[in-house]
Amino acid sequence: MPTTRSSLFPLFPFPLLAAALCAQQPQHLVAPAAYANQDAISYGWIAGASQDLRQQTLVGASHLQALLGRELLALELRRTAANEVYQGGTANLTVVLSTAPHGPLQCDSAWLGNVGPDALQVHSGAVVFPTSPATTGPNVGWTPQNVLRIPFTVPFVYRGGTLCIDVVGQPIAGQNVNWWMADGEFEDLMGSAVEVGSGCGLYGGPQHRWSYVAERTLLPGAHARFWAHGPQNGFGMAVFGAPSPTPIPLTALGLNAPGCDMHLQPGLVLSTLVARFVPEVHPLLLSRPGCAEARLRIPASPWVFGLTLATQWLDLSQPATSNTIEWTVGSQIPSLDMTLVEGHPGDPRGEVSVHFAHVWRFEYR
Repeated sequence: MPTTRSSLFPLFPFPLLAAALCAQQPQHLVAPAAYANQDAISYGWIAGASQDLRQQTLVGASHLQALLGRELLALELRRTAANEVYQGGTANLTVVLSTAPHGPLQCDSAWLGNVGPDALQVHSGAVVFPTSPATTGPNVGWTPQNVLRIPFTVPFVYRGGTLCIDVVGQPIAGQNVNWWMADGEFEDLMGSAVEVGSGCGLYGGPQHRWSYVAERTLLPGAHARFWAHGPQNGFGMAVFGAPSPTPIPLTALGLNAPGCDMHLQPGLVLSTLVARFVPEVHPLLLSRPGCAEARLRIPASPWVFGLTLATQWLDLSQPATSNTIEWTVGSQIPSLDMTLVEGHPGDPRGEVSVHFAHVWRFEYR
């Protein structure tokens, strides 16, 4: 008995097959989503392009809802829009993904503090930076000539929470990429600072200004950065507290330092930190004074909006006092929901930026 085509395939579910095949094709998600095709406002280095660098990016769950339960297969970074050709090269990257134990604004400056128990190495080896022609935007496509692609050797299943992208990069001799800037989002937020009084001692020029603060780190959730100059390998003390309405001579406090004043109220000192004045390592900078640094973690809470404190350094080897910085925390919590930590891979900690992060594209299925 002859058969018809319909009797051979009476109930074959062609629409379901098409849907299943489509579901197996890799899909993409960009964080932040607003820059899926449009160039973001800023740009940043890529680990390993020209120097040893470690970069951890904490990506908040608000960016990743479409990835729940999905396998991540690759990461991509897109060049920033600029009227210049980016010459290509190669670098070695090691990438570990994990679920961070906290949100981006609770980020730890210590690398280990941001890595979750499900850490999985998804890539280790060379990646290629393509030679990318000039593109002025505002739309920049995720095309091979514009993208650094990091394929995974093993997929990572995203199960929710804050994703920690941990990248350690080393340049390859003769294949350095000296200027290949990846697209990045930047929130134009900052606190403010003014100088109170003047310092004394051997550093800071005629005004003895040898104490500083990074005003863009004076934000809720940020790690405020303070630094000062002093004798190489000597020690300095950063003192935090309320500013004094009048200078207090150190001689009145029993210290033999004529002409040096304290500009904080002794009864309202909140914290002190001792740090070494680390010498410069570059051969051309060996004659410069050392640099001591202090970090103060600012809570990501509205109660710190407009909070004003003062910081003054004491050089313990002279002794001498620095100029005093009176600083005020900004009145807006960063809303990027992404945080970048970066620094040398050999250091236990990195610099925290709660208002900047690369634009990442995730390949998943």
